Amino acid sequence: MASKDILFTLYQKLYEQKAVLTAAPPLTMEINHYTPQSYPEPLAEKECTAVVSYLCGVPDINEIDVNDVLNIVKKNYENHPFWKNVILDFLEYKLKQQEEKLFKQNIDLLNESNRVLEDIRREEHRQKELIKQFGDQVAKEGFHIDAYRLIKTYFSMYRQDPKKAYETLISNPAYFSHIITTDKDDNILLTPTEAIEENKKLASFLKKLKI
Repeated sequence: MASKDILFTLYQKLYEQKAVLTAAPPLTMEINHYTPQSYPEPLAEKECTAVVSYLCGVPDINEIDVNDVLNIVKKNYENHPFWKNVILDFLEYKLKQQEEKLFKQNIDLLNESNRVLEDIRREEHRQKELIKQFGDQVAKEGFHIDAYRLIKTYFSMYRQDPKKAYETLISNPAYFSHIITTDKDDNILLTPTEAIEENKKLASFLKKLKI
C-alpha cells in the first residue's frame, strides 16, 4: 500500500473517533468528501501528526526515535488495540513515505546518470564524425602522416586546453602524430630535412582548414 493510501485510511480512523478526541488537536477535514487520490495529503499529515503526538504525550512524534514510540505504545496502549494500531499505522506511513522518497531519489539519480551517459555517447559520436571529416581532408592531401590519429590526438588535447591545442596544431602538427619517414619495409620516404619541411607544409594546410 502506498503511503498516501495509508495516511488516508489513518485519517478516516481518527475522524471517526472525533467524539472521543475532544482534548486532542482538531481534525478539520471532512475526509469522507475525498478519495485517496484527491485528498490534501499535507493537511492530513499535519493533523494526523498532531493527534498521534498527543496520543503519545510528546510535542512532535517526528522528533522521537521509533524505538521510543514503540515503548510508549507497549506501556500505554497494549490493552487498547485501536489506539495501538493508530500509532503503528502512523509509523508505517512515515516509514513508507521515507521508502518512497528514497526510491524516487534513486530513480532521479538513475535518470540523471542515463542523461549524462547519453550526452557522453552523443559527444563521442560527434567527435568520431569530426575525426573522420577532418582526417579525410588531411589524408586527401597525401601528407606523410596518420591523418586520423593526428585529428584524434588534437581533439584529446583540445578538451583540456583549446588554445594550446590549436596553436600546436598550426605550428607543429607532428606533435600529435609523427611524420612518417619510412615505409613498412623501412625504405626511406623522407629525409629528416624533408620531414621538417613536410611538417611545415602540413601546419600551413591545417591553418587554412577550419577545425
